[in-house]
Amino acid sequence: GNNMTDKPYNEDWIEYYGYLEQLRQSGATNMFGATPYLRNAFQLDRHEARDILVSWMENYDQLVADGICVRD
Repeated sequence: GNNMTDKPYNEDWIEYYGYLEQLRQSGATNMFGATPYLRNAFQLDRHEARDILVSWMENYDQLVADGICVRD
């Protein structure tokens, strides 16, 4: 099979997840308010940005385990 199915998150979104992690650490916004930051940073539409944010939240522990996000 294809390796993509091994991951609960979208590997195409790793850059976005990293951005969200930096945003979280910066304290600039509560993460529930992160969608406009993500949209502005990457010129995403509202729906895609929200999907990415939900994915990041739901898969956070796995992202940390895989070294994509680093807890402080």
